[in-house]
Amino acid sequence: MPSIRDRNLQLILTAASEEFAHHGFAAARVDAIANRAGLPRANVFYYFRNKQQLHSAVLDLVMEPLLRAARSLAPEAQPQQALPRYFKAKAEVARRHPHATRVWLKEMLHGGRRLPDERSEALRQSARQNLACLAQWMEQGLIARTAPEHLLLFLWSTPLASFRFGEAPGSSARLKPTRASTQALANLFLRGVRPEIEAAKLIAI
Repeated sequence: MPSIRDRNLQLILTAASEEFAHHGFAAARVDAIANRAGLPRANVFYYFRNKQQLHSAVLDLVMEPLLRAARSLAPEAQPQQALPRYFKAKAEVARRHPHATRVWLKEMLHGGRRLPDERSEALRQSARQNLACLAQWMEQGLIARTAPEHLLLFLWSTPLASFRFGEAPGSSARLKPTRASTQALANLFLRGVRPEIEAAKLIAI
């Protein structure tokens, strides 16, 4: 059974995720977060010093599992197994933390300005490792040669954005991170990076 502290933290982080997702950092209000959580405003400040710290905690809900997912891209792994694992792990993040995922995507679109320095460095280190992995797979002929940076951007954004924006109001997609939809994304990506499909052979659009 969760402790009172754990229960309150869960309520606050869930409420904060919704508030930041709907209103953004600047317009989000701690009073509204407390109301969503069903707790006094003082309780929010008992666990978090200010709105910035609370926002960072919401980002951590997504960042930690995303960093773990990125470790699937290892040079010793085979792309056919590693890439589906990566897509599946990222889709699970979107499923478990839908509102926090929206907050994360918005933050990344604005350059990660509110990320603490140590978090920014962790992301850069993860990106460097992933780029090295993709480059090695290309050298080994396991995937088609292209710009590793472009490939990583696609890998980073597609699983999260597809599922989150597929649920946006007015969207006809209504995508859900199911096993089938995750596998479909992974298969689409794998077909696009097959070694026999080189960029020079693609028809420019």
